[in-house]
Amino acid sequence: MKHAESRSIGVVFDFNGTLFWDTEYQERSWDTYLAKYGVELTKEEKLTRIHGRNGKDSFEYIFKRELGREEVARLIEEKEEYYREECEQQEVALAPGAVPLIEDLLERGVSIAIATAAGKTNVEYFIRKFDLLAHFARERIVYNDGTIAGKPAPDLFLEAMRRLGTEDRNTTVFEDSYAGIQAAENAHVGNIIIVNSNNESYPFAYKTIRHFDEVDRETDLTPPFRRAASGEPRG
Repeated sequence: MKHAESRSIGVVFDFNGTLFWDTEYQERSWDTYLAKYGVELTKEEKLTRIHGRNGKDSFEYIFKRELGREEVARLIEEKEEYYREECEQQEVALAPGAVPLIEDLLERGVSIAIATAAGKTNVEYFIRKFDLLAHFARERIVYNDGTIAGKPAPDLFLEAMRRLGTEDRNTTVFEDSYAGIQAAENAHVGNIIIVNSNNESYPFAYKTIRHFDEVDRETDLTPPFRRAASGEPRG
């Protein structure tokens, strides 16, 4: 039986690279898109200036000029068509161990949300593809609607916590991108767990997992958390 929801504990998931391990699809679609415009980016640039950030920030970096809202929307959709084509060629599923963890959180009454830099078209695609509304209330899927500052600004996570009704100190964020981890830090959440879906070497001291089964449902997600600043060991 599902327990009554506890508004004292919150868990917020990033989506791309966290709940859905799609880095290789993102990389191929970005490479195809950038080649079309004769643009080359280093791996470091992709990590720090593209992945996890909102479209406006990414495309202004790529094209080295300020872009209007309509142009940003057009460029995003152009690139994401390549991305969705990549996804449609694959047998896709949510990350290993993600569904059992989510179901356990719901059973225990933990408030959960998604906070993603993805735009509306991709979010609607993900909702259909993964039946996300079976686990997440639609209003608790926070995405880049063009009005929320992108990661590493804290706004997506702040909005997710507002919708959950949870305090930052009682909230855990699962993230994979550099910008997303920094956004969670900037939102002053009590706990950050890094999902290493692409075998990265992170310069952060937070707990890192490669499978959601590695999450201890009690000690890892129950406040009070032992807080650590970026680069500090948790000890």
